[in-house]
Amino acid sequence: MSADFHLRFSIQGWHAASTRLHTGEEWSAWASGRLNAAELPDTPPKVDFLPAMQRRRLGLSARLLFAAAHPLLAEGETCPLVLASHDGEINRSFGLWTTLLRDNEVSPTSFGLSVHNALAGQWSMLRGDMSENTALSVRQSGLETAVLEAAGLLADGAERVLAVVVDEPLQAQYPAAPAERAPFAHALALLLAPGGEWELSPAAHDGENAADIGYWGALEWLRQRFSGSREWVNQYADEAWQWRQLIP
Repeated sequence: MSADFHLRFSIQGWHAASTRLHTGEEWSAWASGRLNAAELPDTPPKVDFLPAMQRRRLGLSARLLFAAAHPLLAEGETCPLVLASHDGEINRSFGLWTTLLRDNEVSPTSFGLSVHNALAGQWSMLRGDMSENTALSVRQSGLETAVLEAAGLLADGAERVLAVVVDEPLQAQYPAAPAERAPFAHALALLLAPGGEWELSPAAHDGENAADIGYWGALEWLRQRFSGSREWVNQYADEAWQWRQLIP
């Protein structure tokens, strides 16, 4: 990608959900270093706006998706969705493998919900939203990948697009698995629209700081926003992206 590439858009709203931080005050305290999320208990986000029968089928990643994205749209409002995840329903998948080894069979429902695009499908079905949706299996820069894909939909004429990043770390009960783990399960939803409020562009890669944020750039975006930053660089293992807020 060209180094002089600059993508401009507006963010009409954003919302975050996690298993450790549940209020704006907690997110702000975490961003400033006054609160250590590792010391907090893991509590799944509430999705009481969904009927109980539907809630029971949702895995953690699905709950995070609904908790982050639902507040950005009014009831019955439709919008294209771009969903990016590094690991998807990784813990459901590990559970299925364990069950398969033990019982030589798995639940068809659980298997169906473990595939990568199942999260986007659940969003579409439970909200009755037949808009276009895209599920991306991403590496490091999941947030920026989702925004780039959403920008393509905006360029094709979409009035607004939800760009959502959802990730849950592999549970500690699988210590031998060689998997990189996010600090805690989280989701970030951005409601994007055409405009010039924000600018995203490739940045010079700094190898010394490349591994600082792992694949959880969405958490770094939240840290910067709650800290009041208007310009920063997300450094990943093999690339970097600069965020600028041009219009407050």
